[in-house]
Amino acid sequence: MDNLQHAIDELTELKQRLQARMESLQQEYQESKEQYQSVVTTLGLLGTKVILDMNPSLATAPVTPAFRGLTQAQALEKIAKNGNGRFRIKDAKRILLDAGLIKTAKNANNIIYNVIQREEGKFRRISPGEYELVA
Repeated sequence: MDNLQHAIDELTELKQRLQARMESLQQEYQESKEQYQSVVTTLGLLGTKVILDMNPSLATAPVTPAFRGLTQAQALEKIAKNGNGRFRIKDAKRILLDAGLIKTAKNANNIIYNVIQREEGKFRRISPGEYELVA
């Protein structure tokens, strides 16, 4: 019985340490999240939007007014060039919507797909939802 009580005491102590660590990490996460949001807000106030994505090649790609005035095909080409010759439909959709080249998100995927099809030979599908610039 003494061994059982000893094991229970050790597990209880471990539980308390882990709970304290989780609370500390949660607080650190919340602070980091707030700081991150502040940076994103500041970038927005400076006139630059940042794609919030974990893809490192596109995570810092600015969505600037430079996309405004381009055709949808030109914008897709520029997005691909900024992403090492590749782009994902999901990212292109967000950029084209922000730039005002697509008015609503409802049919954005179909619009982008049709632009890719219209530009024969310029883009090649490499995986579902991901394309690369051929020429």
